[in-house]
Amino acid sequence: MKRTLTRLGRDYAYVLPGFFISLFAFILLVPLFTLGLGTAVIWIGVWLLPIVLLVAAGFAELSRSRVRLWGGRLEQPVYRERGPGVNGALRYLTDPRRWLDLLFETLIAFPMRTVAFVLSVTWTAVALGGLTYVLWGHYIPRDENDFPLVGGMLEALTGGGIADSLATSYLVESLVYLALGVLFTLTLPLVMRGLALLDASTTAAALGAAPASGPTVAGWGPTSSASSPTPTPETTRVA
Repeated sequence: MKRTLTRLGRDYAYVLPGFFISLFAFILLVPLFTLGLGTAVIWIGVWLLPIVLLVAAGFAELSRSRVRLWGGRLEQPVYRERGPGVNGALRYLTDPRRWLDLLFETLIAFPMRTVAFVLSVTWTAVALGGLTYVLWGHYIPRDENDFPLVGGMLEALTGGGIADSLATSYLVESLVYLALGVLFTLTLPLVMRGLALLDASTTAAALGAAPASGPTVAGWGPTSSASSPTPTPETTRVA
């Protein structure tokens, strides 16, 4: 149980902040890139686009650091070195690695982490709400003409075999929500682990160096210890 809770906390710490980081990167990079692309014909964008790529590389490095802190393994890619002067700064435009960073942080990371954030918050809310519904559900304002959702589901499943007074009772409603909360609570660690693995594996595939041995995320792919160096033939000496 302690190991599961520790891993769950690590997954939460990885998945939830990712949405806010990607949101900030998206609202910063997309307008800057659009401005640079639109003003490239008058040479202003030519000087602005290297700055956009530099900022995108910074966000990409933050994504790599988060994967490593979470427990994944990600090989550091190699960027083209900046040369001296203005022409050296313009070399950023010819570095495909930096363009991939921009593509990932704007078109891949933000939608993926938005979906992960919504799923994690929703799953957690259903789990906590179902477990505690018996404590606060009684205070929800109800209209006499409203038919409870649980009562309607029971009526549909049993074909009207359950009396309305029992199907719409607060006790039955609380038990159904409790069972739903228990189900979501038991599956919460698996869901959060899956969301974290999806984010980390996608980040490693897009932002990693992709070596031949293929280690990307811990527990995925061949490990570095499995690959052994190729023995070189020994040379013989003639006496």
